[in-house]
Amino acid sequence: MSEESRAARLTTIAETYDRARAERYWGEERLTLGEEFRIVLSAGEPHFVNRAYHVWETETLTRALPKSRGARVLDLACGLGRVSRVLSARGARVVGVDNALAMLRRTRRALGGSRRGAVAQAASHALPFADGSFAAVVCFGLLEHLPRGLQEKTLAEAFRVLSPGGSLFLVLNNNHSLLLRAGEDNSFRRAEQLANGYFCGLVDRRRLTAALGRRGARVRALGSNAHYSLLRHGLRGRVRTRPEQAEAARAFAEAARRDLEAPAQGWLGEACADHFLYRIERPRRAARASSARSSGAKRKFRAR
Repeated sequence: MSEESRAARLTTIAETYDRARAERYWGEERLTLGEEFRIVLSAGEPHFVNRAYHVWETETLTRALPKSRGARVLDLACGLGRVSRVLSARGARVVGVDNALAMLRRTRRALGGSRRGAVAQAASHALPFADGSFAAVVCFGLLEHLPRGLQEKTLAEAFRVLSPGGSLFLVLNNNHSLLLRAGEDNSFRRAEQLANGYFCGLVDRRRLTAALGRRGARVRALGSNAHYSLLRHGLRGRVRTRPEQAEAARAFAEAARRDLEAPAQGWLGEACADHFLYRIERPRRAARASSARSSGAKRKFRAR
């Protein structure tokens, strides 16, 4: 496929992406899975696999997050509040945003109402907040569920609402992973929206982070999860009995510990990690508005 054909296809995918269908999938069909980790992480993995991923992701975040109580933090694509609860427990004033209203209702309950945080339904590429509203933005598990054009718009919005010197904490799946590229773990990762509204693809993480760097952002990889990923792909379909599940659970907990202890994984991470977690700092100097709508005036949003 030529570059022109590829660009045309990407444009078509972005233009035909149906936000309402995506909301129905995440707010209705996905909720029928019942268990939180299966709903918001990997639907096909047992609890102990998703638990290990959750530990790696949230521990990496909290180790890097400034310990300023009362700081305003945006949890972008907050789902059921999995990360919002962690942020709130550290004293942050959390605002959770998601496209799926049904998920936001659960997040609001998890945060205990407006005393500990607020929620707002919005598209990630059109956030209803003033420029520089947040000390930090957390964006986990979102971009892989958006077409390329909306990925770029989402990152532009995340930077717009960050205060100068603030940090975007971003998780990207690894399109250079030999394991993920094989596609055996998710046959629906096709980079196109399915009839039920689900969209999933591999993110070009090097291109995205390089583009942010060219805009003056300081991009730092906080870690990757190669140990977890090797175990996840290697044990797929091989853990059947309860004793095997117990043994695998201990192995995944150990893999998460090793990923946390050795975040700089070099070639192993590049070739085998499912995910990279980045801290991307907005320059302290005044930046140009990212869109004609960004005039600096506060935009109204309704907390639900």
